Amino acid sequence: LSLSVSQSVACPFLIDPSSRATEWLHTHLKEHRLEVINQQDPNFITSLELAVRFGKTLIIQEMDGVEPVLYPLLRRDLIAQGPRYVVQIGDKVIDYNEEFRLFLATRNPSPFIPPDAASVVTEVNFTTTRAGLRGQLLALTIQQEKPELETQKTRLLQQEEDKKIQLAMLEESLLEVHTQ
Repeated sequence: LSLSVSQSVACPFLIDPSSRATEWLHTHLKEHRLEVINQQDPNFITSLELAVRFGKTLIIQEMDGVEPVLYPLLRRDLIAQGPRYVVQIGDKVIDYNEEFRLFLATRNPSPFIPPDAASVVTEVNFTTTRAGLRGQLLALTIQQEKPELETQKTRLLQQEEDKKIQLAMLEESLLEVHTQ
């Protein structure tokens, strides 16, 4: 979770029906001057402007699509004004603080993300599937009931990865021989 979300270059758009990932963010980003708002809040724009100006970390919850006012931030349409940068938010030009970080989150398991927004956000889906739960329960049961099977499974998965690497190397050498 931490690498895919906190190290993302594009703004993370969290699809989080259970709110667990958003709670994790609250816990791990609380020392980064964190502010959490809803997209429908009456002071949404003001909170956004202040977060950008003062370099806060902002989580916008309950996202229903992507508001047009966010596009300049998502695309990082920064304008240099001497030694500082500014960004257009609505009808205002706001000083841009390099410490500013933005996270978008929704509990909707299938939000509409328009194609132009999909190119500037990283969709991170935390929806739990029946197959995923089944796999986790099975792994826990096997680990408790027959730990030797879990050890064997780990060893076999490692062997499978090694064989895939070996196959790729053989295919590459075969192509090299064939092209000569």
